[in-house]
Amino acid sequence: MMNTKLIGLLIGFMLLTTLLTVAKPVDTTGMSTSSKPMTSASTMVGAPVWEIGDQWTYHIDEISIENTTEAQSIYLFLSLDDLHLEVTDATGDFYTLSFDAIMNGQGHLYSNQGSGPLNISVTFPMIDLSGSLRIEKSTLAVSTLSVSLEKQKFTFDIIDQPFFPLPSFLHVISAKITTTIDIDSDTPMTMLTFPLDTGTSWNLTAANITINGNIQSGWLYLIQIVNNIAKLFNQDFLSPEIAGLLPIVDIHDALTVLGPGNVFSLPTIEDAFACLTMENITVPAGPYDAYNITILGGLGYCYYAPAAGNVIKITGNFAGILPYLKNVNMELLSTTYT
Repeated sequence: MMNTKLIGLLIGFMLLTTLLTVAKPVDTTGMSTSSKPMTSASTMVGAPVWEIGDQWTYHIDEISIENTTEAQSIYLFLSLDDLHLEVTDATGDFYTLSFDAIMNGQGHLYSNQGSGPLNISVTFPMIDLSGSLRIEKSTLAVSTLSVSLEKQKFTFDIIDQPFFPLPSFLHVISAKITTTIDIDSDTPMTMLTFPLDTGTSWNLTAANITINGNIQSGWLYLIQIVNNIAKLFNQDFLSPEIAGLLPIVDIHDALTVLGPGNVFSLPTIEDAFACLTMENITVPAGPYDAYNITILGGLGYCYYAPAAGNVIKITGNFAGILPYLKNVNMELLSTTYT
């Protein structure tokens, strides 16, 4: 008979892998392109003016996320090919941008709560990712993010689990997942400040981030059917809380049942960002004169180029500083902005 804890952890891990596809790069490790400080004095620059049809394409070769405690460890590695952004609306105080990308990733969950090891890995190659962003014009701060996946294949490998004998053919399970995820921030989040100039620093503003949406999969319908049949014989194997999440998992409800809820608070961090110099930076899109913005005292760097009207590179290593986020690396491939 299946165990409630296993089903809950599987749903939680499925939720984790879908939620983390929206992980927003903040910084990354090692620069792969050359740069040198400019010797001429920098000038103050205001926020760029975007027009409908402006486009930027990025490559993110690493977003690695890791969290380890004595009882469990979680690891997730993501890369995004051709993350394409396009301005679709420019009315009012906000821009609306559409985006799409091809995402590859793999992850691993290990947990031992005393009854034996739970050891599960997940892979998801060539996932089609799409969605939209709402960005404040005066700050380029993100206020809302919507992400969707439609019938994308995730493969779960149940290496070990202590709850019940599992037939060999069920050790590897492939599931097509459809999901929508909506992330809202009560304070728009940005790494930039305008007017931007060298010799300035600014804070990361406190914000409450709310996550909503749903997850659908044929496996979740199957689990619900099996549980309903078992209930007819007074043998239901899911707790009412877990059974209530099926078959379409509401992310708000799942985070409330399986975790701390769907609202996450970010504190104010004083002088989290500082613009000290301008540099000549070369990325695949070409060479740019860019403002070098240090993040958290130099753990990461964000490069903003006025000629590109956007960030052209983010790089950094946050292992041991930020929860979960370890490394990120992002570069601009091309843009139509003029």
